[in-house]
Amino acid sequence: MKITDSQSSAAASAHNTSKSTSSPTSPIDPPELPPTGAASSSLFEVRRTPTAGRAVFATRYILEGSVIWRSDDLSLSVIHREHRREVCGQCFGYENSRDLEVRDKSVGFAFCTEECRQTWRVWNDEMGVQAWTAVEAFIKKSTKEDSDMVDVDLPRPKTKEILEAWQTAEAQAALIRTARESEFATAGGAEVVQVTKHHRKAVKKALQQKVSPDLLSFCLSGLLWRYSNPNDWPKLITLANDRTPYHDTANLAAFTKSYVQLLAILPLPLLPIVTQETLFALSSRDSHNSFGIRSLDDGGSEFFGYGCWPAASYFNHSCAPNLEKKRDARVWEFRAGRDIDVGEELCITYLGGEERRLSRGKRMETLKKTWGFECACERCDIR
Repeated sequence: MKITDSQSSAAASAHNTSKSTSSPTSPIDPPELPPTGAASSSLFEVRRTPTAGRAVFATRYILEGSVIWRSDDLSLSVIHREHRREVCGQCFGYENSRDLEVRDKSVGFAFCTEECRQTWRVWNDEMGVQAWTAVEAFIKKSTKEDSDMVDVDLPRPKTKEILEAWQTAEAQAALIRTARESEFATAGGAEVVQVTKHHRKAVKKALQQKVSPDLLSFCLSGLLWRYSNPNDWPKLITLANDRTPYHDTANLAAFTKSYVQLLAILPLPLLPIVTQETLFALSSRDSHNSFGIRSLDDGGSEFFGYGCWPAASYFNHSCAPNLEKKRDARVWEFRAGRDIDVGEELCITYLGGEERRLSRGKRMETLKKTWGFECACERCDIR
């Protein structure tokens, strides 16, 4: 889902600290296996805590400056459309607002070099290139575009409202799916389900609705990752799950509209994974586990988009973090910001460095509003 400028500092970090009501593991219980997709290293372990979900703890003394982890498992990403001309679609390189020379108009991305363009095409393979081409053509043909801005004062849709919205969309989706699958059956000589005016009307309605370009890109990137890496899907599913991930009713409606639009335009081999279950899983895991994609040479003042690196999402927040994070193209690198003792929790900041100047009250307010937890780090806990 789109993260607006008002949320950009929050989007620069990951979140996996959903509150847990489980009791601590007893000494006689078998050790808990690390979640699927969690980082694995001799320097640390991932385990569940009684109050902050899963967390990462040092298993040995770590010297300041040591590389703790490099996360290259990018599962989905979005470069906001307004920045597509100046941010490389492959390495996220940025040249101070200057348009990049290598452009691939058919898929809607620009690249810093021809090598990056070719790497992007290999990364997405033929099916991905076809899908991005279809989405780009659809966006360019559309004359109606949804606003991606979020009204932070509107209430977030509750579980019941979310369920009803997806059920309504599924009725239209079923008609579209039948119409599209009949194309495949006809081509293969199989028995064809009769396509009626109701099926054609459902497809037409989807194509005439307003488009949300960034949301379509978000959904497509996750769908293609699942298609190309089916065995890695559990890595995303095991992340912290936000059951009410939509900022407002407009955001929820944009998601359901994007669902039926993708069913109507994507290549047929992708349709089996274009489901409400897949898209809800993407939105509910991305909500608390995204890292912002920012400029690198100016302290991150430019915010271009965001992505999800599952293995990196197990580092919890502290307003006095002992880890420093830095993006290197498509990889996140985490280093020890100071010497770390055995047993210490390894934490990053979710506030993009803003925690250094914000008051305790403002930090607590931002973390509660954006991620839904009350910070109890050493700077915030006044008990």
